[in-house]
Amino acid sequence: MGTGTTQRAYSVTCRLTRTSAGANSGAVLAFTDVTALVTALSAKDEFLASVSHELRTPLTSILGYLDLALDEEGLDPGVEQCLTVAKRNARRLLTLVGDLLTIASGSLTISPRPADLNDVAATSISAAQPHAAAAGITLELESTGPATGRFDPDRLGQAIDNLVSNAIKYTPEGGTVTVRVSAAGQDLRCEVTDTGIGMTEDELAQAFTRFFRAANAHSSAIPGAGLGLAITRSIVENHRGTISLSSSRGKGTTAVLTLPDADALHPSLAAAR
Repeated sequence: MGTGTTQRAYSVTCRLTRTSAGANSGAVLAFTDVTALVTALSAKDEFLASVSHELRTPLTSILGYLDLALDEEGLDPGVEQCLTVAKRNARRLLTLVGDLLTIASGSLTISPRPADLNDVAATSISAAQPHAAAAGITLELESTGPATGRFDPDRLGQAIDNLVSNAIKYTPEGGTVTVRVSAAGQDLRCEVTDTGIGMTEDELAQAFTRFFRAANAHSSAIPGAGLGLAITRSIVENHRGTISLSSSRGKGTTAVLTLPDADALHPSLAAAR
């Protein structure tokens, strides 16, 4: 309401009132001034976008120099491997910066094409294997057969990366993280299950909230920005899919990603999104 510096934001609710005989007798309107909240959210998004833009330039430069270094002839195999790992992680960081910008702007694009979810999951497992091995965690991939459809394998790979990374972070040494891929007709499903520390009901309710981190993540100094699940849900929803979490304290967590009618996902949908 209002304009310029005097503009205010209100949350409004309305409820009808009735007489003892059940007839309408009027209505009650409740106005809550949420201007401060809206202003704070807007400032946070502006800050997020500004920082992300500042990070993108040096990261692009780093990737350019890594490419030049990898183009050198006669590189020692060990050095080449180190540079390759650095390049892969720099690209992931650049993708994260892009996602921060996406979250700030509230938009995310996908580019669907024919792909197999098994291949996407296998790539995520391969990338996470060194991290899992260093943490003493067994990483497994199970499949019931082909899981082909039309989706964005890069974006879905990012979503599965996030789920696997979270599972490893919150699973103690000696635990297991299992990724299961299956297909039922044109519906595709990916399930990531861990034997980790789990979450409470309150934490589950907030798990997809941007920047939310469970209390045990802070107390155990588990790294993270609290964006992984929010980004993952955005990716899945842009594929018209769903994602759900089930967990109990001390008994692990299961994340289920479902893509309904994956063969019907056309490139035009990405533009519409």
